[in-house]
Amino acid sequence: MSARILIVDDTPANIQMLSAILRERGYQLSAATNGRQAVEAIESVRPDLVLMDVVMPDMDGYEACRHIKASPRWRDLPIIFLTAKTDSADIVRGFDAGAVDYVGKPFNGPELLARVSTHLTLQRLRVDMEDRNAELGRELAVAQQLLTEARRRLDGALLGDSPAIRALRESIGRHAADAEPVLLTGPAGAGHEATARGIHHASPRSRLAFIHVNGALLRSGDSGILNPRSKAEPVDAASTASTDGGARLSLLDLSAGGTLYLEEVQRLPAEVQEGLATVLERAQAARERGEAADPDVRVIAYTSAPLSTTSGFHAKLLAQLERRQLRVPSLAERPDDVAELALFFVRQHARRIGAVVETISAESLTRLRKYRWPGDVGELQSVVERAVTSARERVLEIDATQLDEGVPLGLYRLMEKLGEGGMGEVWRARHQLLARPCAVKVIRPDRLGESNREKTIERFRLEARAIARLTSPNTVRLYDFGVTENGSFYFVMEMLEGLDLAALVQRFGPLPAERALVVLRQACRSLGEAHAAGLLHRDIKPHNLYLCRLGLDFDIVKVLDFGLVKSLREGSADLTNEDILTGTPAYMPPERVQGNDADERSDIYALGCVAYWMLTGRTVFAGDPMAMMLHHVRTAPQPPSKAAPGPIPERLEAIVMACLEKRPEQRPSSAIDLWHQLGEVTVTTPWTDERAESWWREHLPAHAVAPGRDATGELSGSPFN
Repeated sequence: MSARILIVDDTPANIQMLSAILRERGYQLSAATNGRQAVEAIESVRPDLVLMDVVMPDMDGYEACRHIKASPRWRDLPIIFLTAKTDSADIVRGFDAGAVDYVGKPFNGPELLARVSTHLTLQRLRVDMEDRNAELGRELAVAQQLLTEARRRLDGALLGDSPAIRALRESIGRHAADAEPVLLTGPAGAGHEATARGIHHASPRSRLAFIHVNGALLRSGDSGILNPRSKAEPVDAASTASTDGGARLSLLDLSAGGTLYLEEVQRLPAEVQEGLATVLERAQAARERGEAADPDVRVIAYTSAPLSTTSGFHAKLLAQLERRQLRVPSLAERPDDVAELALFFVRQHARRIGAVVETISAESLTRLRKYRWPGDVGELQSVVERAVTSARERVLEIDATQLDEGVPLGLYRLMEKLGEGGMGEVWRARHQLLARPCAVKVIRPDRLGESNREKTIERFRLEARAIARLTSPNTVRLYDFGVTENGSFYFVMEMLEGLDLAALVQRFGPLPAERALVVLRQACRSLGEAHAAGLLHRDIKPHNLYLCRLGLDFDIVKVLDFGLVKSLREGSADLTNEDILTGTPAYMPPERVQGNDADERSDIYALGCVAYWMLTGRTVFAGDPMAMMLHHVRTAPQPPSKAAPGPIPERLEAIVMACLEKRPEQRPSSAIDLWHQLGEVTVTTPWTDERAESWWREHLPAHAVAPGRDATGELSGSPFN
């Protein structure tokens, strides 16, 4: 739409001349013959620009300009004076009245058009800028409202008066006093973001940005997100943050002066972790010198991975973050807070959706307190909000059907996370129709990475097929296998009640020789079947030999984790990279260290290392992983009797030392051969079923009760490491 121009002049000839010049550009023209008419016509004409004569009867241009500019609506209307008065005093008087420019008489057409075009352009830019500012203002108001609402929802996680939550709030206050990085740990859903925001808002940085990034959503190509913009580099539209792969400000630029919160930090790509570690190292060095960090960013990170495994962490980054840790307690650790949290979520959600609910019945509160909350505070909030949405009474009732525990996965519900590794998770679970507890191993597709996704998925399938083929009572049983709608792979295995050999020896010390014999012979039965089926385990170690109670039987061995299984059949593909050593250094046979072909006797060597651990409480060789592997190739092991706290039969020691021979042909020829040899060992006091049951009743009484109960005791574990 063309611009509207109002011409104000008491000389009709001037109006005609101006109209002729302006009409060629397509402007919409209106005219007034004096200042008063111009003031009265403004509201009806609504011009984009006014050309105003100065000397006019009734009301001159100066006075008309002042009248027009007195209105808030028209104070920014550009008015150009038409005048033969070119004295500086007259020009200044015109500008004081509110004019933006002047054109001298007689008119010069090109000059007039240039002045008009310039001021119309400036006026359009001003209007566009005001509209944009208004839009930004609205967006800011919406963002502030959303942020306020988000804070209200998140802050609920920190409510309560239990000792655990009071200690957390005190820790938040202490950490808010400085700019050191903080690593948050604890179960997922416990309120880590609320804790991070609490530290930020209690700190001097509270008025600046809090940037929240989930490490699982970043890919290897995103390493530039940590490169801060040069201070000499201007910020323009092309360098603002984007989501379409274009140029963007880095996370450090966006959170400058504020806080960068990295959720699931261990799942950041390796190069991003390394870059972040470098940033933190420089910031630490600057603080030690008494200087301001550049960039000035407070980093708060959260990991759900156990630090004992350092799963997924770049070593440099972990070294920086683990110096200051803050554990967020689970809801199970603060049951006294459940009622207050539930009432908070009820009132908040009811207000948001306009529901009539005001409180929760006493029976429902009792039910909520007794529930285990495997999904933590997040699950409590979800349960309450679903109940409020469907409620019709002021007092909310939450019955047992609304507390169907766990996260759904096919026909199973994931009840409690037992462990987490680089690619997946292990959960205690139950079938939705059966009472039988089970363990579910889930591999998340977003953790595989683009380069090894297909190979890892195929290895996962191979592990499931391998276990399914094995029927030995000493091999963990596979119940089910499947793929979820979101592409996660899982298989379901028997839930074992007990502990692995690593935990057993660490907790209770080395095993007596007669008990170690029983354990080793059972492991041989499992490996014997696997080897006969053409399967090599390749990761035999104490963590993968699980000692459990099944029904009325105690000290039952289950061989776990066939994730590195390899087929011995000719022509079968090996799904591990031959350039990368797989397995555990403390239990790795020499031929594997040297990259040579391995057969069943490599599992025999590893089982010999396990026997050494059971009898002595020590690994065969000590040192860092590289030193251990070199010892396996070059160093003769010390006999276990030299390190064991109790006597070891000579025949048993000879068998263990034979398993540890450097050359495979000098070891027992097979797992069944080893089983027969171990059966020839005589001991003074055999390890009987009665002795096993007595030991369990004394040391693990929670697992020595009658069969049939749900296995949820302290040491109930998973058939995976």
